[in-house]
Amino acid sequence: MIKQNPLYPKIVPLSVVFLSLFLSAFVKSDSRSQYIIPLSANSVFSSDFDLDGHKDIVVGHYTAWQDTNPTLTIMKNLGSGTFEVSDTSNTFCGYQENVFMVDVNADSYPDIVTFYSDFSSGNAVRYIRVFYNNSGIFSAYTDFTLNSDDIFNLINYGDFSGDGDTDLIVGSNSGHFWGVLYNDGTGHFSPPEYFNLTYPPQGISTGDLNGDGRDDIAICSQTIEVYFSYPSGFQKLILDSVDFRDRIKIVDFDLDGNKDLFTIEDIYGIITYYNVFKNNGNNAFEKLPDSSFQPGGGEIIAKDFNNDSLPDVAFLLDNKTGYFIYYNQGNFQLADSQFVAVPDYGYGELRRNCTSDDLDNNGFNDIITTRFAYLPLPSNLDILFNDGQGHFVPDPIVSSGDRKDPGFVSFNNFPNPFHSETTFAFEIKETAEVELSVYTLQGEFVSCVIGEILKGGHYAVKWHRPDQDTQPYRPGVFVACLKVNGKTSRTIKVIKN
Repeated sequence: MIKQNPLYPKIVPLSVVFLSLFLSAFVKSDSRSQYIIPLSANSVFSSDFDLDGHKDIVVGHYTAWQDTNPTLTIMKNLGSGTFEVSDTSNTFCGYQENVFMVDVNADSYPDIVTFYSDFSSGNAVRYIRVFYNNSGIFSAYTDFTLNSDDIFNLINYGDFSGDGDTDLIVGSNSGHFWGVLYNDGTGHFSPPEYFNLTYPPQGISTGDLNGDGRDDIAICSQTIEVYFSYPSGFQKLILDSVDFRDRIKIVDFDLDGNKDLFTIEDIYGIITYYNVFKNNGNNAFEKLPDSSFQPGGGEIIAKDFNNDSLPDVAFLLDNKTGYFIYYNQGNFQLADSQFVAVPDYGYGELRRNCTSDDLDNNGFNDIITTRFAYLPLPSNLDILFNDGQGHFVPDPIVSSGDRKDPGFVSFNNFPNPFHSETTFAFEIKETAEVELSVYTLQGEFVSCVIGEILKGGHYAVKWHRPDQDTQPYRPGVFVACLKVNGKTSRTIKVIKN
């Protein structure tokens, strides 16, 4: 392992030099970041559901038969990383293993996708429930049958048909199978197409592994299997049939345009082994040597925490003390770990879950932790805010640039990373000249997304190609720069898969 300060590598990437020209100074707010939400907080996801430029939070609860308890909690970001619980619902009745928000009906607003179980007939009937987002309000839902009474423990999404629509994928540990539901383009889904597995699936991840514009599927258990999506159907490739794996992530670890596989094996919280399958192109993968750490950690986050464009890895420790963060040094090398504490208040929670996003709009990814127990807890959702200097603190860190420019409120994009197109969302307080442009990491101009005088309000602008050329642009990392009245107000990193 490379033993150097993970935040100050010997060779500073060009991305850091370019981004540092735009990042503002930070000041602390006085808001604490511990929240009380309904019991059994399990899965957690962040997205800007009302397109106001601030990332909101949705939590799925593990309350399948406790139908008097909410199974979904929506937390609205009030700005700069402070939240209020805007909605709780007990209409979902299902173990929310991996609740998420994604735009399924192409209206730019991310919808909520969950599991739903109906026990009214005496037998379990399983569904996927999609809660549609109507301009920031979740007012209607539709159930899509899974045609099975097996318990589903995995759910994810991607564009498996290459048509630009969000499809869904599910997995059943008890049934030893996985399945795909195709989107018809309106946010409604086909009956599931199932594929049997020899071993019960433990983890599932999606992404375009061969650059053909169709997302592929990676599943881990006793074997690691990749299912490449082609117009003729899925083709299976077994990468490893020796080592058991608990979790798997598809992520471009070295930013070469080919997405790699990051896998872990957590042995009873005592020790965790992790390794990378390097994608060499042409559907060929190279297994790199294992590494390990103690104590073990079962949940992982693959996000860039220090804005050098390389995805870092955070492990949520099973002993409930906090995280180990390994900073990516390039060439598949990780710096020695940084420990980030999440206090154990003695609540006796059974487990924790996590996700990461920039919640206070300072340009650095923060960490969200949920605490799971079948009893109410004094605090069961914690946020640690990233100051970009290696510190994770319980107070939001607000960019002073927001305060200096009274006409500017917020700027973000979703999805990110993206495949075919992304939407830039921003808000200005008053009429102003707005210029939104995209650059390479080296500062080369790519595209002007918008340049005109706009009235105060919320705006959402789609970007799917760099100029008037009809050819899609290549995968890579870009920087989007928003100027208000000729002054740079905010930059964000945009990743094209």
